Amino acid sequence: MTRKKQNFLQGALILSAAAIIVKVIGALYKIPLMNIFGGEGFGYYNTAYQIFTPLYTIATAGIPIAVARMVSECVTMGRYRDVRRIFQISMTCFVVTGTVGSVIMLFGSKFLAGTVCNNPGAFLSVIMLAPAVFFLCMTSAYRGYYQGLRNMYPTAISQVIEAVVKVGVGLTVTLLVYNWGIKVYEEKGSFYGIDLGISTENLTAQSAVAPVAAAAAICGVMISTMVGMLYMMLHYRLKGDGITQSELMDAPEATSKRVLLKTLISISIPICLATLSTNITNLIDLVSIINRIDYALRLDHATVMAMYEGLLPEGLDAAGIPNYLYGVYSGMPVTMFNLVPTIAMTFGTAALPNVAVAWTSHNRHRIKYSIDTVLRLTTLVAIPAGFGLSVLAKPILTLLYPKRLTEVEIAAPMLEVMGITVIFVCVCASCHSVLQGIGKERLPLFFMLGGATVKLIMNFILVAVPSLNIKAAPYGSLVCYILIMIADIWAINHFGGIRVNIYAIFLKPIFAGGLCALGAKLGYWIGQILKLSSNISTVIAILIAVVIYVFAVLLTRTITKKDFLMLPKGEKIAEILEKLHLLR
Repeated sequence: MTRKKQNFLQGALILSAAAIIVKVIGALYKIPLMNIFGGEGFGYYNTAYQIFTPLYTIATAGIPIAVARMVSECVTMGRYRDVRRIFQISMTCFVVTGTVGSVIMLFGSKFLAGTVCNNPGAFLSVIMLAPAVFFLCMTSAYRGYYQGLRNMYPTAISQVIEAVVKVGVGLTVTLLVYNWGIKVYEEKGSFYGIDLGISTENLTAQSAVAPVAAAAAICGVMISTMVGMLYMMLHYRLKGDGITQSELMDAPEATSKRVLLKTLISISIPICLATLSTNITNLIDLVSIINRIDYALRLDHATVMAMYEGLLPEGLDAAGIPNYLYGVYSGMPVTMFNLVPTIAMTFGTAALPNVAVAWTSHNRHRIKYSIDTVLRLTTLVAIPAGFGLSVLAKPILTLLYPKRLTEVEIAAPMLEVMGITVIFVCVCASCHSVLQGIGKERLPLFFMLGGATVKLIMNFILVAVPSLNIKAAPYGSLVCYILIMIADIWAINHFGGIRVNIYAIFLKPIFAGGLCALGAKLGYWIGQILKLSSNISTVIAILIAVVIYVFAVLLTRTITKKDFLMLPKGEKIAEILEKLHLLR
């Protein structure tokens, strides 16, 4: 097999296309789930997910990124025997750590859900998700290897396969279990004596079935990770890695396993800790939000209840309100919030090998070009998307969650703030990839820990205020990521020996994004004046915003001809735009 290799922008486009498909499919999963079992079920579902994420991060220990970097550097130097040996070492590590992670999650499910997260009803979902730690660890070994070889196709295809299986299996199983659960509970008053870890006083059938339905939804996730692992194993067995026998024969003698393992660990641990600190912000939300809302209820029950008068499910007691509000927060605004960073982060993932190669070759011009390009493309995606989420928060949620309009009323103000936050999250993610590429893996860890500390303090203080409660949660994230981004840009300038082009990377996209947001607001306002439905007005607003943004980006020359030449068939696109005087 001939080794496939893409340049940065091609790799970014492949991963971005996959990320867009995966996120659209993922939205087609989470949005129906929210419509099926509401804030209660999503509270249990997301609790399991947020327990799983740090455990998976620890189990992978940053090895995929470390493998990608080491493999990329070895390929540049023609050390193909080292490339193969790095892969073998990473596989061994993942078998061990994946097994340990799954066992911890399985046997510690009640402690993690009940004691750590104060949400005992989530323990069934935690049990169901436990095997996914092992499956994803194995998948990550292959993904890191192929990304280091600058072949993004296996990663992209496996992600799409996972997403399709998750939706197909997950929604089918969830609907079957939900309908079955309602019937069983109404007939028997329980689920065959199973203790679901929730209060049964004045319990409705919908509330009773929520923990079981959430576990069924998690089952779809677990099965999808297993299928993704099987695909990567099969791809490697059938197509290999593209390294030829002659390349292996001409390569220098392989470095000892001990030395490679030591290097792998030295690179991966700081990356792991930095990634873990990113996930800790979500874990902080999980632990602090539920506990501090509970405190706010005990402090001034009447004020909290008055805020949500007519917006809480029938029969929901005070003990269930923290999980419900957390479920609304994580199920609606957080779901929308996570769409953009996942797509924008692909630029950083694809840029890492290129930045590492430029750094290794001491090519200062190439380093600056790679860094400026990845940050500029990140802001070009993040800024209009973030502004759009902020100005159209309620219309977008209403469009997507027509069966949960009471939850929309609670979620919309939070999404308005989180739309702005998403911009800083995206920039931070790409900055962290850049810092990893220039050998400064430890810095993102320190920056993230500092930001997480600020977020924890703000959550602890503000969410406990009865008149704010859950609506204060987004502000901790906003301040957290603003501070981290400032530190990231300083570090890139200082240690990268360059000056990030603030005008091209931030100011021009902000101007174009501002016009985009105004267009969105204007489009929705026109739709309402014409007495169109909210959904039609929202679609019109989005289309107007996209058109305005595209023209604004071209007229301000934010995208260059060199960018288009890196695209497939980019020469023809560039030629047309040049004739229209929209490209230089």
